[in-house]
Amino acid sequence: MKKVSIIIPLYNLEKLIGKCIASALAQDLSPEEYEILVIDDGSTDGSLAAAEKAAQGHPNVHVYTKPNEGLSRTRNYGTDRAAGRYVMYLDADDYLEPNVLGRLVETMECGGLDMLCFEIAGIDENGNDVPLWSDGISAGSDVQRGVDFLQRDRFLPMVYAYLYSREMLDANSLRMTPIWHEDEEFTPRALYYARRIQYLPVRVYNYLQRSDSFMGNYKPQSRLDLVRAMKSLPCFASRIGAEDPSGARLMRLHVGKTMSLACKQTVVRQLGNAREMLREARRQGIMPLEFRRRDFRHFLINRLPGLYVLYYKLHKKRK
Repeated sequence: MKKVSIIIPLYNLEKLIGKCIASALAQDLSPEEYEILVIDDGSTDGSLAAAEKAAQGHPNVHVYTKPNEGLSRTRNYGTDRAAGRYVMYLDADDYLEPNVLGRLVETMECGGLDMLCFEIAGIDENGNDVPLWSDGISAGSDVQRGVDFLQRDRFLPMVYAYLYSREMLDANSLRMTPIWHEDEEFTPRALYYARRIQYLPVRVYNYLQRSDSFMGNYKPQSRLDLVRAMKSLPCFASRIGAEDPSGARLMRLHVGKTMSLACKQTVVRQLGNAREMLREARRQGIMPLEFRRRDFRHFLINRLPGLYVLYYKLHKKRK
């Protein structure tokens, strides 16, 4: 069995896929020990040809092509075909640090881990480090349970911030839901099932912040898509609630924190209509939101959402 399968979904990134594949090849495992699966999701430019060119002479690089179905289904397509003991997701416009896979595999094996979290760096189009927004990681470097990460609720939501045990993914039918913001929906479920997880403070992944990327061309509609993604987690909580009420509550608390933070950012950073976002949350049945500690803002978002929005508008003006 291969040690690692690196899954690279590809769509219309012919100028970047070569560097991405090259970074996956520049590792400290032998080609026989790992594989790189590039799945072209019906690209309309020269991405497929560019990927096939980059794969030439490298028998551990496998290029697939299929009709366009979106990022989630493309990642799932790769996961279903992966032969590795561990699975890593790498977006086609990003790239790995050289010679990091060996340490990741060693850490997974020594700790008997289901998941391993590592550091991500933001990179601009000139190769310079840039600040990367995240909620931060609140974890030591000891082996923990995934629910411990959920309990603190300070973890990286991006699926490419982790190395996963293929056995854990398959045993729990963990695949990505075909929606926008699929990472925010998938990662909490994966953490719930991870019996052993560890944080490794090593830079592994370089996230390219492109001006023409999904986040670079942010649309207010994305906030509504986040609401719909969050709807999946209370449904998951309902399924596990009878056997694990504390785990179900952690899911609901995560939804509450994610939604309140997203609403606040929507107002403060003028990313869309927060009132519409909260109306959609009510239509989707995820209101009222649950919180660890109640304060007046939590009361407002659940009972008087208009005043919640007004509060942050006034708070922004005072700054």
